[in-house]
Amino acid sequence: MAWGGERGPLVPAEKDWIFVSDAHFTGKGSEGMKSFLRFLDSQRDGIGRLVILGDLFEFIFGFKDSLSSRSFPFPDYLPVFEGLQRLADQGIQITYFEGNHDFSLSSFFHDWFKMRVEVYPNGCEERLGGRRAFIAHGDLSNPGQWKYRFFRRIIKNRWMYSLIQRVGPEWSCRIALKMSHKSHEIYRTCRAPGLLAAFQAFARRKFLEGFEIVILGHSHFPEKMEEIVGGRECLYLNVGDWVTHRSYLRFTPPGHFELRQFSEG
Repeated sequence: MAWGGERGPLVPAEKDWIFVSDAHFTGKGSEGMKSFLRFLDSQRDGIGRLVILGDLFEFIFGFKDSLSSRSFPFPDYLPVFEGLQRLADQGIQITYFEGNHDFSLSSFFHDWFKMRVEVYPNGCEERLGGRRAFIAHGDLSNPGQWKYRFFRRIIKNRWMYSLIQRVGPEWSCRIALKMSHKSHEIYRTCRAPGLLAAFQAFARRKFLEGFEIVILGHSHFPEKMEEIVGGRECLYLNVGDWVTHRSYLRFTPPGHFELRQFSEG
């Protein structure tokens, strides 16, 4: 359905890109995770890059092998990492934008799986089909959420990361999952049309800064907005989520973007 490390050479730029976001996998009895793995297998022959716009898992932290347990800290997530590893082995480039459930992943993929994965703690600028694009998870899109921004500054800094590393995977996961449950309750109560309008307003600000394309996640709602700004054709796309919509964005160079929904059978 349509809505609108070091494991081989990188593939040619003309191949398609796939963007996914907000799967929030816990790894336990997740049909969504199994469906995601089938999705990856169905796409890998036709894509050159997979872009994950954050919150692929309900909680993940880049624990260092030498300072935590010698075993992999997230065994329930292993099927997903093995699926990503198959893509990397095939030469598909993987890019990961940290979301509000992702912490300190800069060397995580290389340390544990020797995968070459680009990790961005925040958004970045990219060139898509020769057009200037801004890509990010999207949790900082609403300037009115000052409480969240303050909380984010508390939990996303090197002092907190050092504390999480010392506490270790078991207790960190327990605490994080409890906090996530509370966060989801709050998010559901305020997920009104005004929230989506805030994402659109953020995209418009980026258009005024000179960007022609804005790609975000976080809202859990797939949407597409096209506008003319200063004589330029501008495009905002929100990938949506895997939890509810099984939505994803496919970019076919040089300039075709299509929001789709993965449907089996």
